[in-house]
Amino acid sequence: MDSETPLSLLELRQRLFNNQLPVVGITPLGSSRFYISQPAFYAGVAIHAGNRVRPDIQDALAVTPHDRYREEDPYTDSFIQDFPIQIICRDSRFEYDVNRELERGIYDEHKKTWGLTVWQRPLTEKERQLSLAKHQEFHDLMDIITSYLLRQNRYAIIFDMHSYCYQRTARLPWYQDAKPEVNLGTKAVNQQLFAPVIEKFMRDLATTQIDSRRIRVLQNDVFFGGYLSRRLSAKFFDNVLVLALEFKKIFMDEWSGQLYPAILAALTDGFRRAVDQLLKDDFFHSQSL
Repeated sequence: MDSETPLSLLELRQRLFNNQLPVVGITPLGSSRFYISQPAFYAGVAIHAGNRVRPDIQDALAVTPHDRYREEDPYTDSFIQDFPIQIICRDSRFEYDVNRELERGIYDEHKKTWGLTVWQRPLTEKERQLSLAKHQEFHDLMDIITSYLLRQNRYAIIFDMHSYCYQRTARLPWYQDAKPEVNLGTKAVNQQLFAPVIEKFMRDLATTQIDSRRIRVLQNDVFFGGYLSRRLSAKFFDNVLVLALEFKKIFMDEWSGQLYPAILAALTDGFRRAVDQLLKDDFFHSQSL
């Protein structure tokens, strides 16, 4: 199946639960691309990696493509490119933001977001409804994926990949900036149940080195996790661990967009090593289905 082939969510569900793998395609409205190569109890999700804006509302946007790119999360899909289950959103968060509740998914036309004026004209009701339908489509997809993960194991893990800007006020080298290189947003998850494996994952991730310097990994320091984490944690509180990871944009120049491939490679390698250790933890295997 071609990766650009639309597949209804009903057909996707049927194929998954009948173990007709691999399944690769896009959702009917085009909000998301999915890759499911084999059964697993974990999935990687890059919800702000996309930067598309559909043609009929491009004239409504006041924010420039350059400024949009700075506040999106490019390259976050690189961290999960070897995962057996990947969900990658295709559209810009400036069209609709799936990490906000549906009623807040379209940025306010009367307020600035990250200091940016987003809209130069109001969206028509038809335009708004299509964006909101795409928002809902993504979360319906995540319900299917999460239920599928829980078919494989008593506990499931969602790696919710993000990045954040840190040079708004000063262009300090990353190691002189006080904010962590990785922030783990876990405020919504079941801490009583998952705290030990979260802490182990953080310790393993913090062994990552860049130019002989270890990165700093903190929990709920600059971000707490967004709507995806809150929604899935509330719905599957006793069974799903959502790890909302925010990587400081040390792997690129956040102002120009220039990529630093060696730093991105070091971060992705460190992340994958920590993931491998987490997936081997007895917690996820001693209590399997």
